[in-house]
Amino acid sequence: MTDNAKEAVFEKVQSIISVLLQLAILIVSVISLSEEQWLVAFTGLVVLAITFGPAFIERQFNVHIPIEFTLATCIFLWLSYGLGEVSQFYHRIWWWDLMLHSFSALVMGLIGFLLIYMFHMTNRIDIKPIYVAIGSFGFAVTLGTLWEVFEFLIDWSFGFNMQKSGLLDTMTDLLVDIAGAVLAAFMGYKYVKGEDSLLADDVIRHFLRKNPRFVTRVQSKIDRVP
Repeated sequence: MTDNAKEAVFEKVQSIISVLLQLAILIVSVISLSEEQWLVAFTGLVVLAITFGPAFIERQFNVHIPIEFTLATCIFLWLSYGLGEVSQFYHRIWWWDLMLHSFSALVMGLIGFLLIYMFHMTNRIDIKPIYVAIGSFGFAVTLGTLWEVFEFLIDWSFGFNMQKSGLLDTMTDLLVDIAGAVLAAFMGYKYVKGEDSLLADDVIRHFLRKNPRFVTRVQSKIDRVP
C-alpha cells in the first residue's frame, strides 16, 4: 500500500470516529431532553454545533481543514461533555477541567499562530517573531475569556451552573488558559525563528500539504520580487 493510500485510509478512520462521537453527543442530548435535564441537553446541543466548526470554516473560506482538526475537536468536546458533564468527571476528578482548558488554550494558540503565519507568508509582510507570539497568545486568551463570559451569561440568564464554584472556577480556568496560550506562543515564536518548535512545525507542514495553493501563492510572490 502506497503512502497516499495509507493516509486516505487513516483519514477515513478518523472521519468515522468523528461521526460516531457526534452521534454519541446527539443521543445523549436527546436523552437529556426527554429526562428534562435542561443544562446537560443545552450544553450537548451547543457542543454538537461546535463539532461542525471545522467543516463550516472549510466551506466559508475555501480552506481544506485536515481531518485531524475535526477529530481533535470531537474528542475534546466529548471529553468535556460526555465524560465531563454527563459522567461527572468534573466533580469526580479535580484536574479534569484544568486539563481540558490547558489543551484547548494550546490548540487555540496554535490555530491563532497558523492564521497569523499564513497571512505573513501569503502577503509577504515582515512580522517579527515576538509579534507572531503575541498574536497567538492574544487569540487563545480572547477565546478562553469569551467562553467564560458565555458561561456567566448562561448561568445568570437561566440559572444553570456552568461556572461550578463561581469566581474561583472562572479565574482558575483563565489562568490555565493563559498558561496554554503562553506555550502555544512560545512554539510559534520558535518556529518563526527557525528553531525547534515542537508541534508548530507539524501543524504548518500538514496544513500546507492539504492546501498547496498557499505554497504556490507564496512562491509566485517571491518570483515577482525583482
